[in-house]
Amino acid sequence: MRTRTYTKKDVVKITAERLGRKFSATEQIVDGVFITLREMLCEDTKNLRIEIRGFGVFEVKPTRAKPKARNPRTNEVVYVPPRKKTHFKPGKIIKAALKK
Repeated sequence: MRTRTYTKKDVVKITAERLGRKFSATEQIVDGVFITLREMLCEDTKNLRIEIRGFGVFEVKPTRAKPKARNPRTNEVVYVPPRKKTHFKPGKIIKAALKK
């Protein structure tokens, strides 16, 4: 089973066709949206939430340190420092479409 992969170029092309706009103008808009989302997600805040109605929620959550994590290959005990992780929770429309 092959996985279908869409790139940013595909997103721009489909959006340009849907809106009846030129590829280059749509590319600037899509790039701007992705850059803005990336900058917002990289802000130096402990908890962050970006909610896009009808699409879903992006969240940045802190993780705790793991002082006794284990390397499965060598069985060596290693320390994993605290970090931030990203999480996406799909909205109702996407959830309903995926249930079909």
